[in-house]
Amino acid sequence: MSALPYAEVTEDSYAERAAADFSLTEVGPGTAELRGPCPRCGTVIHVPVVAGTYKSFRLSRGARRSAPPPGERLEPVICTCADDHPGRPADKVGCGAFWLLRISTS
Repeated sequence: MSALPYAEVTEDSYAERAAADFSLTEVGPGTAELRGPCPRCGTVIHVPVVAGTYKSFRLSRGARRSAPPPGERLEPVICTCADDHPGRPADKVGCGAFWLLRISTS
């Protein structure tokens, strides 16, 4: 089986799957970590989230069409895996997938 080629892409399902499969853990004051399988390549990734205290996170459906309500913020997430993805530029990491998650701060 060949490795998934690098492609900078997003789909609504990426945010939906990440919201269902990722965990959010506070690792220090104002710092948390998102952890879960990339919705495109499936590799478990760890993504630091800085500048706030987070209670939970939820699906970003409609994130591009509206601003988050008070007590939430939109967090851009990209795949940061170290797996080999043919065609990946030397200055990039991951498979190229990206999405937005709404993170609750209250």
